[in-house]
Amino acid sequence: HSHSSNPNERLSNIVYNQVIDAWSRRSSPKREAGALAGTRAENVLRRMMYNFRITGNEHMRPDVISYTGVMKAYINSPAGGEKALELLDEMNDEYMNGNRGAKPDTKAISVVIDACIKNGLSTEAERLFSDIDDSEKSIVMFNTILTGYKNEGRCHEAESVLRRMITLSDEGYANCSPNTLSYYLCIVALSKGKDEERATRGRILFNESIQRYRGGDSSCEPSTDLFNALAQVFSHSDMSCRENEVLTLLEEMESNGCTPTLESFNILIHTCSRAEANNTRNALQIAASAYNALDAAGLRADSVTYMSMIRAILNLMNDSEGKVQALTALFKKCCEGGFLNQHMINILAQDTSSDEFQSITGMSWSGRSDALQIESLPLEWSQHSTSQRKN
Repeated sequence: HSHSSNPNERLSNIVYNQVIDAWSRRSSPKREAGALAGTRAENVLRRMMYNFRITGNEHMRPDVISYTGVMKAYINSPAGGEKALELLDEMNDEYMNGNRGAKPDTKAISVVIDACIKNGLSTEAERLFSDIDDSEKSIVMFNTILTGYKNEGRCHEAESVLRRMITLSDEGYANCSPNTLSYYLCIVALSKGKDEERATRGRILFNESIQRYRGGDSSCEPSTDLFNALAQVFSHSDMSCRENEVLTLLEEMESNGCTPTLESFNILIHTCSRAEANNTRNALQIAASAYNALDAAGLRADSVTYMSMIRAILNLMNDSEGKVQALTALFKKCCEGGFLNQHMINILAQDTSSDEFQSITGMSWSGRSDALQIESLPLEWSQHSTSQRKN
């Protein structure tokens, strides 16, 4: 009979799907919120399933939208990858058992891939990705896979995905054409990996991206992040005169319409602090110039800048008196800005004599590290520091 008195028989999955969607939007990278959103969304799915079973009302049966919404809600939870894989299996079972609406589509599978990557399950993500027809693949999916390789420093795998993208794009799958982000992810994977040729390979990838842009591919427009990624590769490499290479890159950045950020300057200063023994004067000069150029660039030094400058002065200056003077001025600026952290205190205590330490910091030090806890210092000295005090 069409006019059922049971409200459950008149309901459809649309309302339930809207509630699931609302929970999926509340998922956040804060793990607890992610787990809560996922659990709440799944509870709605289970209620749908229960009501379908007791009423037999096909309109209430969970469909691909229901499942995809729950997977999205779980995406930021600690076990989001495993959960998405379980739900995908359940969708396949539902489909095999006659629920036509539950057949996983490309959108559902790309959500599972994303959840797997966010939870370090890149092998599972690759397996799912390889099952998708090339005509259904998209730049977003490819970049998700590249993110997984980037996180794990798997530069060779990242580069072979990039080559696959180019091949597909050349075969007419325009949706698979790499963009600036694709190149950036490959270059970051190199900086995290252990490849001895990483500086050369990073430069080749970088140049290729620029050439694509100059050849008319606007999706490969150079970005500051791309330059910073290559600078990081140079910084971590064994190439000689690394600091000169990073400095040249910062100059190239400007001629390509990109603006160096604080991260760009920090990479340069950090690279200088690790200069070879035969290049200390040049490296110290570059580090000091970079530090002094921050104001003019409208940037403000942070904990990373001060830490790198402290290391540069300790490692590159030979004149003890000059070293103490430079560190004293730097320490004062660092405390005034509120960027002091425990790590800086430890490094100074470790690499200077107790007299030098007192001269630089104004604190006496008996050689016992417990006397140097940042908690005992004025709060404003470290209020903006990146590594916060223990509460």
